[in-house]
Amino acid sequence: MNPQLTSQIHATPGLWVTAVTGGGSSALSRLLATPGASRTLLEATIPYAESALYAYLGQQPTQAASPRTARALAMAAFQRARALHEGKLKERQPAPSEALPLFGLGASAALVTDRQRKGTDHCFVAIQSQQATWEFSLTFGKPGRQRSDQEQFCGELILQAMQLAQAGHRIPEASSLHNLLALDSQDHLDLRIMVAPRLWQKLFSQALTSTWTDGAAPAGIFPGAFNPIHEGHRQMVQIAKTILGHEVVLEISAFNVDKPPLDYLDLQARLDGAASYPVVFSNAPTFAEKSEIFPGATFVVGSDTIERIADPRYYGGLAANRDQALELLQQRGHRFLVFGRSNGTQFIGLEQLDLPQVLSKICIGVPEKSFRIDLASRQLR
Repeated sequence: MNPQLTSQIHATPGLWVTAVTGGGSSALSRLLATPGASRTLLEATIPYAESALYAYLGQQPTQAASPRTARALAMAAFQRARALHEGKLKERQPAPSEALPLFGLGASAALVTDRQRKGTDHCFVAIQSQQATWEFSLTFGKPGRQRSDQEQFCGELILQAMQLAQAGHRIPEASSLHNLLALDSQDHLDLRIMVAPRLWQKLFSQALTSTWTDGAAPAGIFPGAFNPIHEGHRQMVQIAKTILGHEVVLEISAFNVDKPPLDYLDLQARLDGAASYPVVFSNAPTFAEKSEIFPGATFVVGSDTIERIADPRYYGGLAANRDQALELLQQRGHRFLVFGRSNGTQFIGLEQLDLPQVLSKICIGVPEKSFRIDLASRQLR
């Protein structure tokens, strides 16, 4: 273990928000015990209980200790760092030279415990910055380790990851980091980094509203998470192209209403999964925002999405607010091409839905005989 590591972190320009759960809190103790922490740490949080983790992320993670959860924590921490730092800068009205690199760190671990637990012991660390997403996955293989030993390794991994991220985007060999941490040969360490293209970074900073650069905005937009893309999506694209007579572009919002944005590893995975289709990333989670970016577009959606668009809950609980938003979509020339979806017990097409008149007027239904696939991305994950 490197006793100078925390001093080196504090001496390097950069501001951090950290969120650590399950293990690795020793890194926070070491950072705070070393002079200079006020130059580095904006906030350190330990959302340990399930309810605390849910509150921090805005969603229930599929697994508390996983690379995905660590990255979600890192993204939430980065958003928090941005909000805290921007507020601080606004108060002080600083010169532009005061801008410092911002980082969010998330760590989730499952270590030796006093209760029966399935699976291996492991620690996952992720870091999010404006430029890149980092992911470190450590699986403990050496038997008989005490929790205190595992905790020490997790804490050291967090600090080493922080120093690496501050140093830039040159990722080391996993074997060299393995040796640096003094891990056992039975332990396994993986690391990944995704340095974002400039276009993604501009989207992330809100300098751009979408990554579409091919001239006029696309006339057909198929919004979704596509996590992963499946046969139902593929058939919807093909049928939509036939009905509309033009190309249909997959649109993935990197930002969500009530949970952390997608990180750069997420974006690359979605892009790889939809490699045979045109894809645009946006920062528009709602259809009102999509309307601003893609004027006059026809949106390809499932009947479940149209039900949500018609639900006053998403408009402050007021039908008047909903109707006003829908009238705006109508005025802007938007239409919805609606595909039926199964709700688990029955197939629901456009004709089964009770929609507000203003929305019904701009909807085109695809009959069940033309499309029916009872499959959802969550079933494939």
